[in-house]
Amino acid sequence: MIAFAACVGSEEKFRTLAQPGLRLACEPDSLVAEVTTGSSIFSAYNEVLDAFAERDDLEALVLLHEDLEIVDSDFCGKVRRRLADPDVAIVGVIGGRGVGGLAWWEGEGRGRCLESRGLVDFGGGAHDVDTVDGLLMALSPWAVRNLRFDEQRFSGFHGYDADLCFQARAAGKRVVVDEIGVVHHTKGGYGDMEAYAACDRAFRAKWGLAHPAKEFA
Repeated sequence: MIAFAACVGSEEKFRTLAQPGLRLACEPDSLVAEVTTGSSIFSAYNEVLDAFAERDDLEALVLLHEDLEIVDSDFCGKVRRRLADPDVAIVGVIGGRGVGGLAWWEGEGRGRCLESRGLVDFGGGAHDVDTVDGLLMALSPWAVRNLRFDEQRFSGFHGYDADLCFQARAAGKRVVVDEIGVVHHTKGGYGDMEAYAACDRAFRAKWGLAHPAKEFA
C-alpha cells in the first residue's frame, strides 16, 4: 500500500491543486492524510511517520505540498519500482549534489520539475543526489521506521527535507530523483528570510558544512 500525506496550510490550495493529482495517483488501497502543520512541519510530519511506521502493508509514504499536483498516471508504479532497491530510502523529482546548505540548487542540480513559473530542468533522468526538494518526497518503509525529522534542532518550515535526506545518506542509504510528472504551483521565494537563514546555519552546523559564499540574512 502506498500512502500519501499532504502538508496543508490552505484548504483551498489543497482541494484545487493537490487533491486532483491525488485522485489520479492513488490506488484503491491508498490512504491519504491531510497534515495541519501548525508552527512546525517537523513535528507534523513526525506524527505522520509515527502513524504509518507499524503498518506491515506499507510500500511507501509520499509527503507532498498542498500546491503540488501529480500528473503522472504511473506515479505509484514508478515509486514502487524505484523503492524496490532496498538501498533507496527517499525518492524525489528534483534535487542536487555537492550541497553545502539548504540552497541545494546552488550545487549540481538534478531532475526536472514543471513549476507555475516555468520548467526547472536539470536534464531529467534518474540520479543519486545529496537531497531532494521537499515539494515531494517518497519514503521507503525503512525510512518511515528509522528516520525522524529533527524537531529538537529545527523549527518552522525550512530544512526538513535536506536534513532527512542527509540522515538517510549517513545511514548508508541512497537518495534519488527520478522522472515523475508533477506540477508545482508555486510563487517561489524563501518566505521568512530570517527563519530560513537560522535553519540554514543550524543545518550547516549539524552536518559540518562550510559557510556559504553569501548569507541570506
